[in-house]
Amino acid sequence: MKKIILKYGGYAALFELITFILTWLIIDITNVSHWVQGFIGYVTIISPLVFVYFGIRYYRDRVNNGTITFLKGLGIGLLIVTIPTISFAIIETVYVLYIDPKFYDNIMAYDIGEYRKVMSPAQFAVKLNEMKQALVLYHNPFYNFFGMILTVGALGIIVTLISSVLLVRKGKIEGSTKTVAA
Repeated sequence: MKKIILKYGGYAALFELITFILTWLIIDITNVSHWVQGFIGYVTIISPLVFVYFGIRYYRDRVNNGTITFLKGLGIGLLIVTIPTISFAIIETVYVLYIDPKFYDNIMAYDIGEYRKVMSPAQFAVKLNEMKQALVLYHNPFYNFFGMILTVGALGIIVTLISSVLLVRKGKIEGSTKTVAA
C-alpha cells in the first residue's frame, strides 16, 4: 500500500508542478482576465487530485482482489492527498516569496479597483482596512504555507470522499457479488 500511496501521490505532485508552471507561463504571456486567472488557478489545484481516484482504484483492482470498503478507500485517498497538498503548499509559497513577491499585492490592487466601483465610500474604507490586514498575513510565509495546505487539503478530502463512494465494491456474499460502483 505504501508504494501505491507514494506512486499516485508522486504523480499528483508532479502533475501539479507541471500544471503550475504551465499556468504561470500562460498567464504571464497572455492577457487573460482576473476571473479567468482565478479559474485556471483552481483547475491547477484540483486537476492533479484525479490521481487520488486512480490510486484507490488501483488498490481495489490490483491489490485487493477487486474489493474495497469506503473506509479503506478513504484511508488510502487521504494518504495520497497529503503528498500533492504539501507539494502545492511548497510550490505556491516559493512562487509568492521568490518568483512573484507582488502576487498578492497585484490581486489586492485589482480587488480594490473592483470594490471601489460597487461600494459606498464608508463600506469601501472598511473593506480596504480588512484587505490591508489580510495582505500582511499573506506575506507571512508560514500563514501562506498553511493556508495552501488547508485549501488543497480541503479539496483533496472532497475528492477522496467522492472517489471512495464511487469505488466501493464489496466482496462475494453467499455466492453473489454486490457491486455498488465500478
